[in-house]
Amino acid sequence: MSSEHQYTLVDNDSSLQSLLQELEFYDMAAVDTEADPMFHYAVSLCLIQITIGDTHWLVDPLAGIDLSPIFKTKAMQNIILHGADYDLRLLWQRYHYSPRSVFDTMLAAKFVGEEKLGLADLVYKYFQQSLEKGNQKADWTKRPLPEDMCCYAMHDTTYLHELCALLGEQLLEKKRFSWLTETCSELIEHAKIKAPLKKDPWRMNGSSRLSAKSLNILKHLWEWREKEAEEMDRPPYKVLSPDLMFMIVKQLSSLSTFDAEALPKLPRNFSGKRIESFYAMLKNAFQEPVENWPEVYSRPAPPLIPPNAELLEFLKSWRDEKASSLSIDPSMLANRIQLIALATPGTTSWEERFDNAHFMVWQKNIWIDILQQNLN
Repeated sequence: MSSEHQYTLVDNDSSLQSLLQELEFYDMAAVDTEADPMFHYAVSLCLIQITIGDTHWLVDPLAGIDLSPIFKTKAMQNIILHGADYDLRLLWQRYHYSPRSVFDTMLAAKFVGEEKLGLADLVYKYFQQSLEKGNQKADWTKRPLPEDMCCYAMHDTTYLHELCALLGEQLLEKKRFSWLTETCSELIEHAKIKAPLKKDPWRMNGSSRLSAKSLNILKHLWEWREKEAEEMDRPPYKVLSPDLMFMIVKQLSSLSTFDAEALPKLPRNFSGKRIESFYAMLKNAFQEPVENWPEVYSRPAPPLIPPNAELLEFLKSWRDEKASSLSIDPSMLANRIQLIALATPGTTSWEERFDNAHFMVWQKNIWIDILQQNLN
């Protein structure tokens, strides 16, 4: 896509100072980020796109300059993002930056009833412009950044101000602006919460039916893959794919001792010290004492107080009907976990149930009247 817009690359102190001056002049900035989950072991922030007024800035976090002043400026206290959750987490982890307010254009599109929520879909609908998708899986650590990648990145924020205005107007007409405001406030707070570490991260999707012996092999494979990936600075799945890991487990689980001939075809770069290390790891797996093998998966115990099945079905039916009348996704009114919490006996009032289920005020306001009328 040929670009009619110009951008400024912020990769030195001079360009940074120019950006800081602009950011103090405006009340709001459109922001996006690019990271590199497909090319390196650890995900790192590689680019920050900022649009203010009619100027576009590509900020380079890899340039070795102090970018922290950016996040103290006036415009960066109120920002527009599309699909804000991931960007907010990245910016909090890297800079401890948390804006005062966010307008998430993806959430706004959900609240006004748009069916297609991708930025490219919305830009085409509202502005009849096509956004290129060719660099979605590019290596954003590459320096210098090629011109086509810079243009791609710039267009991720080019239309956000206008999109914000158009969607905001619809939200006001539908009296749903407060829904977005509260939901975005929740996003800002959730971005600061560090995700809990998984107890057994090697228990991959699809491992729940494996035997203890198979799990033992899988655990050794996973730990070896993590070590190799970190040393190579590559995503683990590019060292050994999950499908290949399960094929290896299947081929070896019936054996009493390790046999390299039983292995499926391995990646071409499995040679020299790597293949020696790989074989040694598998031999160790077979030598692992049975008492050290992982426990097989067991289903969680059912809750002590199960939900009222009739009430749960009523709540789901009412939610779906109400969502249809509002032209929004049913899960926005309440997800399944929230419905189960509402349908579980043990609390004395609906207010308590809403609090226990972590309903937002706007959700509660939609539910409370109809529930009191039908269930009291």
